[in-house]
Amino acid sequence: MASPILQVRNLRTQFATDQGLVTAVDDVSFDLYPGESLGIVGESGSGKSVTALSILRLVPEPGRIVSGEVQFRGTDLLKMNDEEVRDIRGRDIAMIFQDPQSSLNPVLRTGYQIEEAMLAHKKATPKQARERTIELLRKVRIPAPERRVKDFPHQLSGGMRQRAMIAMGLANSPSILIADEPTTALDVTVQAQILELLADLNHDLGTAIIMITHNMGVVAGLCSRVIVMYAGQIVEQGPVEQIFESPQHPYTWSLIRSIPRVDALRHERLRSIEGIAPDLLRPPSGCRFHPRCPFRVEKCFTDPPPLIEVKPDQMSSCWVTMDRARKEMGADDLVDIRPGAGSGVHPPEAR
Repeated sequence: MASPILQVRNLRTQFATDQGLVTAVDDVSFDLYPGESLGIVGESGSGKSVTALSILRLVPEPGRIVSGEVQFRGTDLLKMNDEEVRDIRGRDIAMIFQDPQSSLNPVLRTGYQIEEAMLAHKKATPKQARERTIELLRKVRIPAPERRVKDFPHQLSGGMRQRAMIAMGLANSPSILIADEPTTALDVTVQAQILELLADLNHDLGTAIIMITHNMGVVAGLCSRVIVMYAGQIVEQGPVEQIFESPQHPYTWSLIRSIPRVDALRHERLRSIEGIAPDLLRPPSGCRFHPRCPFRVEKCFTDPPPLIEVKPDQMSSCWVTMDRARKEMGADDLVDIRPGAGSGVHPPEAR
Protein backbone atom coordinates (compact mmCIF):
# COMPACT_ATOMS: atom_id res chain seq x y z
CA MET A 1 0.00 0.00 0.00
CA ALA A 2 1.19 3.52 -0.79
CA SER A 3 2.28 5.79 2.04
CA PRO A 4 -0.29 8.32 3.32
CA ILE A 5 -0.13 11.73 1.67
CA LEU A 6 -1.62 13.28 4.82
CA GLN A 7 -1.26 12.11 8.42
CA VAL A 8 -3.21 13.81 11.20
CA ARG A 9 -2.08 12.85 14.68
CA ASN A 10 -3.68 13.76 18.04
CA LEU A 11 -5.07 17.03 16.68
CA ARG A 12 -6.71 19.25 19.30
CA THR A 13 -8.31 22.63 18.54
CA GLN A 14 -9.91 24.82 21.19
CA PHE A 15 -11.96 28.02 21.30
CA ALA A 16 -11.72 30.41 24.23
CA THR A 17 -15.18 31.82 25.00
CA ASP A 18 -16.60 34.01 27.74
CA GLN A 19 -18.17 30.91 29.28
CA GLY A 20 -15.02 28.77 29.15
CA LEU A 21 -12.86 26.65 26.87
CA VAL A 22 -14.49 24.64 24.06
CA THR A 23 -12.51 21.73 22.64
CA ALA A 24 -14.00 21.50 19.14
CA VAL A 25 -11.50 18.90 17.90
CA ASP A 26 -10.35 16.47 20.56
CA ASP A 27 -7.42 14.10 19.89
CA VAL A 28 -8.29 13.38 16.23
CA SER A 29 -5.99 11.09 14.21
CA PHE A 30 -6.37 9.70 10.69
CA ASP A 31 -4.53 9.06 7.41
CA LEU A 32 -5.37 10.06 3.84
CA TYR A 33 -3.90 8.12 0.93
CA PRO A 34 -3.14 9.38 -2.60
CA GLY A 35 -6.23 9.25 -4.81
CA GLU A 36 -8.50 8.28 -1.91
CA SER A 37 -11.96 9.69 -1.27
CA LEU A 38 -12.44 10.01 2.50
CA GLY A 39 -15.70 11.07 4.13
CA ILE A 40 -15.90 12.84 7.50
CA VAL A 41 -19.47 12.68 8.73
CA GLY A 42 -21.40 13.80 11.79
CA GLU A 43 -24.06 16.18 13.06
CA SER A 44 -23.60 19.94 13.14
CA GLY A 45 -21.13 20.80 15.89
CA SER A 46 -19.32 17.46 15.72
CA GLY A 47 -16.01 19.08 14.72
CA LYS A 48 -15.90 18.16 11.02
CA SER A 49 -15.35 21.62 9.57
CA VAL A 50 -12.99 22.70 12.35
CA THR A 51 -10.88 19.62 11.60
CA ALA A 52 -10.64 20.69 7.95
CA LEU A 53 -9.81 24.28 8.88
CA SER A 54 -7.19 23.05 11.33
CA ILE A 55 -5.45 21.06 8.58
CA LEU A 56 -5.07 24.27 6.56
CA ARG A 57 -4.42 26.43 9.64
CA LEU A 58 -7.46 28.55 8.87
CA VAL A 59 -9.12 28.29 12.29
CA PRO A 60 -10.74 31.68 13.00
CA GLU A 61 -10.20 33.60 16.23
CA PRO A 62 -10.64 32.87 19.08
CA GLY A 63 -9.79 29.35 17.95
CA ARG A 64 -6.34 27.87 18.42
CA ILE A 65 -4.66 24.58 17.51
CA VAL A 66 -3.17 23.56 20.85
CA SER A 67 -1.51 20.24 20.01
CA GLY A 68 -1.03 17.54 17.41
CA GLU A 69 0.61 17.08 14.03
CA VAL A 70 -0.57 17.49 10.44
CA GLN A 71 2.04 15.76 8.28
CA PHE A 72 1.80 16.52 4.56
CA ARG A 73 4.31 14.43 2.62
CA GLY A 74 6.40 14.11 5.74
CA THR A 75 6.37 17.79 6.74
CA ASP A 76 4.38 19.04 9.74
CA LEU A 77 2.19 21.93 8.58
CA LEU A 78 1.69 23.06 12.17
CA LYS A 79 5.41 23.79 12.52
CA MET A 80 5.67 25.86 9.33
CA ASN A 81 5.66 29.65 9.32
CA ASP A 82 2.72 31.52 7.78
CA GLU A 83 4.43 32.11 4.44
CA GLU A 84 5.30 28.42 4.00
CA VAL A 85 1.72 27.37 4.82
CA ARG A 86 0.30 29.93 2.36
CA ASP A 87 2.49 28.42 -0.35
CA ILE A 88 0.96 24.97 0.25
CA ARG A 89 -2.58 26.25 0.79
CA GLY A 90 -4.33 26.42 -2.58
CA ARG A 91 -1.41 24.85 -4.42
CA ASP A 92 -1.05 21.41 -2.81
CA ILE A 93 -4.12 21.37 -0.57
CA ALA A 94 -7.23 23.26 -1.69
CA MET A 95 -10.60 23.71 -0.01
CA ILE A 96 -14.12 24.16 -1.37
CA PHE A 97 -16.27 26.03 1.14
CA GLN A 98 -19.93 25.24 1.67
CA ASP A 99 -21.27 28.70 0.74
CA PRO A 100 -19.96 29.93 -2.63
CA GLN A 101 -22.14 33.03 -2.34
CA SER A 102 -20.00 34.32 0.54
CA SER A 103 -16.73 32.74 -0.65
CA LEU A 104 -16.70 34.44 -4.05
CA ASN A 105 -16.00 38.18 -4.18
CA PRO A 106 -19.18 39.78 -5.62
CA VAL A 107 -17.33 42.70 -7.27
CA LEU A 108 -14.75 40.61 -9.15
CA ARG A 109 -15.43 38.60 -12.28
CA THR A 110 -15.57 34.85 -11.69
CA GLY A 111 -12.82 34.09 -14.17
CA TYR A 112 -10.44 36.57 -12.57
CA GLN A 113 -10.91 34.96 -9.16
CA ILE A 114 -9.92 31.55 -10.57
CA GLU A 115 -6.96 33.04 -12.44
CA GLU A 116 -5.81 34.80 -9.28
CA ALA A 117 -5.32 31.43 -7.58
CA MET A 118 -2.83 30.44 -10.29
CA LEU A 119 -1.06 33.81 -10.46
CA ALA A 120 -0.61 33.94 -6.68
CA HIS A 121 1.41 30.71 -6.80
CA LYS A 122 3.22 31.75 -10.02
CA LYS A 123 1.80 28.70 -11.79
CA ALA A 124 1.07 30.53 -15.08
CA THR A 125 1.32 33.76 -17.03
CA PRO A 126 -1.87 35.89 -17.25
CA LYS A 127 -2.59 34.46 -20.73
CA GLN A 128 -2.01 30.87 -19.61
CA ALA A 129 -4.14 31.47 -16.52
CA ARG A 130 -7.08 32.68 -18.65
CA GLU A 131 -6.79 29.68 -20.99
CA ARG A 132 -6.63 27.23 -18.08
CA THR A 133 -9.58 28.95 -16.37
CA ILE A 134 -11.73 28.40 -19.46
CA GLU A 135 -10.53 24.80 -19.61
CA LEU A 136 -11.40 24.29 -15.93
CA LEU A 137 -14.87 25.80 -16.30
CA ARG A 138 -15.45 23.42 -19.18
CA LYS A 139 -14.15 20.51 -17.08
CA VAL A 140 -16.58 21.31 -14.28
CA ARG A 141 -19.39 21.41 -16.86
CA ILE A 142 -20.21 25.10 -16.94
CA PRO A 143 -21.69 25.83 -20.40
CA ALA A 144 -20.20 28.53 -22.63
CA PRO A 145 -17.08 28.96 -20.41
CA GLU A 146 -15.62 31.64 -22.73
CA ARG A 147 -18.58 33.83 -21.83
CA ARG A 148 -19.06 32.77 -18.21
CA VAL A 149 -15.46 33.61 -17.37
CA LYS A 150 -16.47 37.28 -17.68
CA ASP A 151 -19.57 36.98 -15.49
CA PHE A 152 -19.84 38.23 -11.92
CA PRO A 153 -20.89 35.66 -9.25
CA HIS A 154 -24.44 37.04 -9.03
CA GLN A 155 -24.91 36.22 -12.73
CA LEU A 156 -24.36 32.52 -12.06
CA SER A 157 -26.84 30.06 -10.60
CA GLY A 158 -26.13 28.39 -7.27
CA GLY A 159 -24.92 25.23 -8.98
CA MET A 160 -22.67 27.21 -11.32
CA ARG A 161 -21.16 29.12 -8.40
CA GLN A 162 -20.35 25.86 -6.66
CA ARG A 163 -18.79 24.52 -9.87
CA ALA A 164 -16.74 27.73 -10.13
CA MET A 165 -15.50 27.11 -6.56
CA ILE A 166 -14.48 23.57 -7.56
CA ALA A 167 -12.65 24.99 -10.60
CA MET A 168 -10.85 27.43 -8.29
CA GLY A 169 -9.85 24.56 -6.03
CA LEU A 170 -8.46 22.62 -9.00
CA ALA A 171 -6.64 25.62 -10.52
CA ASN A 172 -3.21 24.53 -9.27
CA SER A 173 -3.81 20.77 -9.62
CA PRO A 174 -3.70 20.12 -5.84
CA SER A 175 -2.92 16.71 -4.41
CA ILE A 176 -5.74 17.07 -1.84
CA LEU A 177 -9.14 18.70 -2.26
CA ILE A 178 -11.20 19.32 0.90
CA ALA A 179 -14.90 19.77 0.18
CA ASP A 180 -16.84 21.24 3.13
CA GLU A 181 -20.55 20.47 2.62
CA PRO A 182 -20.31 21.37 -1.11
CA THR A 183 -23.98 20.55 -1.78
CA THR A 184 -25.51 22.67 1.00
CA ALA A 185 -28.44 24.86 -0.19
CA LEU A 186 -28.51 23.22 -3.63
CA ASP A 187 -31.54 21.39 -4.96
CA VAL A 188 -31.42 17.60 -5.19
CA THR A 189 -30.70 17.48 -8.93
CA VAL A 190 -27.77 19.90 -8.68
CA GLN A 191 -26.48 18.07 -5.59
CA ALA A 192 -26.30 14.86 -7.61
CA GLN A 193 -24.46 16.64 -10.42
CA ILE A 194 -21.88 18.14 -8.04
CA LEU A 195 -21.24 14.77 -6.37
CA GLU A 196 -20.91 13.09 -9.76
CA LEU A 197 -18.43 15.78 -10.78
CA LEU A 198 -16.32 15.26 -7.64
CA ALA A 199 -16.34 11.49 -8.21
CA ASP A 200 -15.15 11.99 -11.80
CA LEU A 201 -12.37 14.36 -10.70
CA ASN A 202 -11.25 11.87 -8.06
CA HIS A 203 -11.21 9.05 -10.62
CA ASP A 204 -9.82 10.93 -13.64
CA LEU A 205 -7.28 13.25 -11.98
CA GLY A 206 -6.36 11.10 -8.99
CA THR A 207 -7.04 13.97 -6.59
CA ALA A 208 -7.45 12.80 -2.99
CA ILE A 209 -10.73 14.16 -1.62
CA ILE A 210 -11.84 14.78 1.95
CA MET A 211 -15.64 15.14 1.91
CA ILE A 212 -17.09 16.92 4.96
CA THR A 213 -20.79 16.15 5.27
CA HIS A 214 -23.64 15.31 7.63
CA ASN A 215 -25.27 13.08 5.01
CA MET A 216 -24.47 9.37 5.12
CA GLY A 217 -26.05 9.00 1.68
CA VAL A 218 -23.39 11.33 0.23
CA VAL A 219 -20.69 9.23 1.89
CA ALA A 220 -22.14 6.02 0.46
CA GLY A 221 -22.20 7.45 -3.06
CA LEU A 222 -18.78 9.11 -3.16
CA CYS A 223 -16.35 7.82 -0.53
CA SER A 224 -14.32 4.65 -0.13
CA ARG A 225 -13.59 5.22 3.56
CA VAL A 226 -15.43 7.13 6.28
CA ILE A 227 -14.67 8.77 9.60
CA VAL A 228 -17.61 9.32 11.97
CA MET A 229 -17.22 12.22 14.41
CA TYR A 230 -19.28 13.05 17.48
CA ALA A 231 -18.70 15.90 19.94
CA GLY A 232 -15.23 16.62 18.58
CA GLN A 233 -14.01 13.03 18.64
CA ILE A 234 -13.74 10.18 16.14
CA VAL A 235 -16.08 7.40 17.24
CA GLU A 236 -15.72 5.08 14.25
CA GLN A 237 -13.76 4.78 11.03
CA GLY A 238 -13.28 2.22 8.29
CA PRO A 239 -14.25 1.19 4.74
CA VAL A 240 -17.64 2.58 3.71
CA GLU A 241 -19.17 -0.74 2.64
CA GLN A 242 -18.00 -2.45 5.81
CA ILE A 243 -19.38 0.26 8.07
CA PHE A 244 -22.74 0.32 6.28
CA GLU A 245 -22.86 -3.46 6.47
CA SER A 246 -21.86 -3.69 10.13
CA PRO A 247 -21.60 -0.41 12.10
CA GLN A 248 -19.79 -0.94 15.38
CA HIS A 249 -20.78 2.29 17.17
CA PRO A 250 -24.36 3.16 18.18
CA TYR A 251 -24.00 6.70 16.78
CA THR A 252 -23.02 5.35 13.34
CA TRP A 253 -25.91 2.91 13.50
CA SER A 254 -28.27 5.76 14.37
CA LEU A 255 -27.02 7.89 11.47
CA ILE A 256 -27.46 5.05 8.99
CA ARG A 257 -30.97 4.17 10.10
CA SER A 258 -32.02 7.82 9.63
CA ILE A 259 -31.47 7.49 5.85
CA PRO A 260 -34.72 7.08 3.87
CA ARG A 261 -34.96 3.53 2.49
CA VAL A 262 -36.74 2.37 -0.64
CA ASP A 263 -37.46 -1.03 0.97
CA ALA A 264 -39.04 0.41 4.14
CA LEU A 265 -42.63 -0.47 4.94
CA ARG A 266 -45.17 2.22 4.05
CA HIS A 267 -46.19 2.75 7.67
CA GLU A 268 -42.60 2.73 8.95
CA ARG A 269 -41.50 6.13 10.25
CA LEU A 270 -38.10 7.62 9.59
CA ARG A 271 -36.23 7.55 12.90
CA SER A 272 -34.19 10.46 14.18
CA ILE A 273 -31.57 10.38 16.93
CA GLU A 274 -33.23 11.33 20.18
CA GLY A 275 -31.75 14.09 22.30
CA ILE A 276 -29.30 16.79 21.28
CA ALA A 277 -25.54 17.01 20.82
CA PRO A 278 -23.72 17.74 24.10
CA ASP A 279 -22.51 21.14 25.22
CA LEU A 280 -18.74 21.03 24.65
CA LEU A 281 -18.23 23.51 27.48
CA ARG A 282 -19.40 20.74 29.79
CA PRO A 283 -19.18 17.45 27.86
CA PRO A 284 -20.62 14.31 29.46
CA SER A 285 -18.32 12.07 31.45
CA GLY A 286 -17.38 8.71 30.01
CA CYS A 287 -18.61 8.13 26.47
CA ARG A 288 -19.93 11.42 25.10
CA PHE A 289 -22.76 9.65 23.29
CA HIS A 290 -24.07 7.80 26.33
CA PRO A 291 -26.94 10.27 27.14
CA ARG A 292 -28.49 9.44 23.73
CA CYS A 293 -27.39 5.81 23.38
CA PRO A 294 -29.99 3.00 23.59
CA PHE A 295 -27.26 0.41 24.28
CA ARG A 296 -25.39 2.13 27.12
CA VAL A 297 -24.12 0.13 30.07
CA GLU A 298 -22.85 1.33 33.45
CA LYS A 299 -19.25 1.65 32.24
CA CYS A 300 -20.31 4.13 29.52
CA PHE A 301 -21.20 6.72 32.17
CA THR A 302 -17.72 6.90 33.70
CA ASP A 303 -14.98 5.59 31.37
CA PRO A 304 -14.19 7.14 27.96
CA PRO A 305 -13.88 4.23 25.52
CA PRO A 306 -10.66 4.02 23.46
CA LEU A 307 -10.71 3.99 19.66
CA ILE A 308 -9.57 0.46 18.85
CA GLU A 309 -9.71 -1.95 15.93
CA VAL A 310 -12.82 -4.09 16.34
CA LYS A 311 -12.73 -5.65 12.87
CA PRO A 312 -10.08 -5.68 10.13
CA ASP A 313 -9.58 -2.02 9.01
CA GLN A 314 -12.52 -0.90 11.19
CA MET A 315 -12.10 1.05 14.43
CA SER A 316 -14.71 2.02 17.00
CA SER A 317 -14.80 3.64 20.44
CA CYS A 318 -17.64 1.79 22.13
CA TRP A 319 -17.75 -0.45 25.16
CA VAL A 320 -20.68 -2.31 23.68
CA THR A 321 -20.07 -3.13 20.02
CA MET A 322 -23.05 -3.42 17.73
CA ASP A 323 -22.65 -7.18 17.32
CA ARG A 324 -22.93 -7.64 21.08
CA ALA A 325 -25.85 -5.20 21.23
CA ARG A 326 -27.73 -7.17 18.59
CA LYS A 327 -27.22 -10.35 20.59
CA GLU A 328 -28.26 -8.82 23.90
CA MET A 329 -31.21 -6.77 22.65
CA GLY A 330 -32.49 -9.40 20.25
CA ALA A 331 -32.22 -9.20 16.45
CA ASP A 332 -35.97 -8.59 16.08
CA ASP A 333 -35.72 -5.45 18.17
CA LEU A 334 -33.19 -3.76 15.88
CA VAL A 335 -33.62 -2.32 12.43
CA ASP A 336 -31.40 -4.23 10.01
CA ILE A 337 -29.63 -1.53 8.03
CA ARG A 338 -27.72 -3.82 5.67
CA PRO A 339 -28.29 -3.05 1.95
CA GLY A 340 -31.16 -5.15 0.67
CA ALA A 341 -32.13 -6.42 4.12
CA GLY A 342 -35.66 -6.40 5.48
CA SER A 343 -36.86 -3.42 7.46
CA GLY A 344 -37.01 -5.10 10.86
CA VAL A 345 -39.52 -4.06 13.50
CA HIS A 346 -39.60 -1.59 16.35
CA PRO A 347 -36.26 -0.07 17.38
CA PRO A 348 -35.38 -0.50 21.09
CA GLU A 349 -36.33 2.99 22.23
CA ALA A 350 -39.85 2.58 20.81
CA ARG A 351 -40.66 -0.46 22.90
